[in-house]
Amino acid sequence: MLHDQAAAHLQRSSLPQAELFAREALKEAELSLGPDHRATEQSLSTLALALRLQGKQEEALPLAQRLVAVRTRHYGVDDPATGIALHNIAELLIAQGQVEEAAKLEGRALAVFQKKLGANHFYTAAALHNMGAILLKQEKYGEAEKYLRRALAAKERALKPGHLSLAHTLDNLSAALDAQGRQIEAEQYKRRADTIRKKAGA
Repeated sequence: MLHDQAAAHLQRSSLPQAELFAREALKEAELSLGPDHRATEQSLSTLALALRLQGKQEEALPLAQRLVAVRTRHYGVDDPATGIALHNIAELLIAQGQVEEAAKLEGRALAVFQKKLGANHFYTAAALHNMGAILLKQEKYGEAEKYLRRALAAKERALKPGHLSLAHTLDNLSAALDAQGRQIEAEQYKRRADTIRKKAGA
């Protein structure tokens, strides 16, 4: 019941309330059912997400790391659920500027998604996008471009036209091209991103 309340608040974007109920749910699950129970896993995931969405990356990180450990024991290293947990840690690390460690974890997540979900799945696209974003931060613009082009192609197959996630990848691809002195190409992708945001009212 506590976890259901947390999830409901999360859906309504009532993040402080989601955090409160998720903390209580996690405490109850650990005491009553143990650290590896499915209910504990769910509460860890929800609490880490609630914290991340509030910008509390430092608090979310150890919970996300515990979630990887739990899912690895439950499902194995090659399961998409474990891949998702790795992907979430990578995003926390990117937000903290720890891009080298983020790249290692995102690379592991990408390998899982490609193997288990295929090249055209959204999670594969999201991992490709993050790899491109990391390389962009590292000023490895040519490598970033390759990942971002793959991410864009995967998102175009996985998502409906005009989805805002496409704009995020287009923006990064534009930045990678601009940094390589290819301003005309960069501007084309930037215009596509701006058009998507305008139509979405963002």
